[in-house]
Amino acid sequence: MCHGLPVSINTGELVKRLRRENHSDFANKVALTVSKNFSLVQFTARLALKAGFLANQIFGRKSMSNLTKLLRQPFGGFPLWSNAMDKPPKLSYNAATHYPAGTKDADTIVYFPTCINRMMGGDLMDTFLRVCKKADIQVVIHQNINSLCCGQIFSSKGHHAAYKDMINKTISGLWSVTQEGKLPVMIDVTSCTFTLQHCRSHLTVNNQEKFDKLKIYDTIDFSSDVLLQKLKIINKKDKIVFHPVCSIYKMGLFSKLEYIGKACATDSEIPAIAGCCGTAGDRGFYIPELPKAATKKEAYEVNKQDYDGYYSTARTCEMSLTEAVGKNYQSIIKLLDEVSEW
Repeated sequence: MCHGLPVSINTGELVKRLRRENHSDFANKVALTVSKNFSLVQFTARLALKAGFLANQIFGRKSMSNLTKLLRQPFGGFPLWSNAMDKPPKLSYNAATHYPAGTKDADTIVYFPTCINRMMGGDLMDTFLRVCKKADIQVVIHQNINSLCCGQIFSSKGHHAAYKDMINKTISGLWSVTQEGKLPVMIDVTSCTFTLQHCRSHLTVNNQEKFDKLKIYDTIDFSSDVLLQKLKIINKKDKIVFHPVCSIYKMGLFSKLEYIGKACATDSEIPAIAGCCGTAGDRGFYIPELPKAATKKEAYEVNKQDYDGYYSTARTCEMSLTEAVGKNYQSIIKLLDEVSEW
């Protein structure tokens, strides 16, 4: 079966370079300030999202969508509200934030919940903690996780100084929480995993040495290589479908995604026409025509059949497919939770 492989030309790097060359000093200083105060920025974004969900609850489910459509007429750059978003989760990590005495290293994972899931990931973090508990795996989360990020939001927009500041801060944080590389790291969005795994050239010499000793898992790696070896799968689904995000092809994870499908369902499918969903991080919020056009053929193929579940590995991609297909796309972590027992 032939799938929509991305072209070999790295147009993404070209766009980043063009953006970097066109940014003013002021714009770069603002981006650097955001990086240095990321926890506050995340708090503000979460507050705005909570206000939006409250407005939908009071005035109707489509109120924020209609309001942002109106605001886009005088303010063309205003982001469009998506009803496929999940509410901001509670950020109380409790006992998961420290390294418990007596825990075996082999049974411990450092969880890096990405900023997109910290802002609009619903109960994904709780689900991951629950799945790991089923598998007898201890989870550790950095106590200052809300100030850390893979840096993709700065890298993709060409804010190089902010990107370097963020990833150096993140690698230093991961170094300490992994017991100096002793424990592996699991990231819950595939594109963020790819970004962090390829940040080495932008790190300080000291952080490059730390980076070389870190083991960074993606959700797919960890699910395939670790969780499925420990979980008791008793509620296999009949038929499920995946949307493979672009980074899956870049990272060579396609076969592992297929393995997860076979382990969790009698029949698992990846649409032959599946390709980039067009969301491109936050671009789908500003130019909704992009994901609408990019997902049209895949949505048509998926809607020819009914499935017991719809899954992917990046929150914004899941949102785009949810809107295109009309079915709720979720993380594969949700799939593992649904098919496994305590």
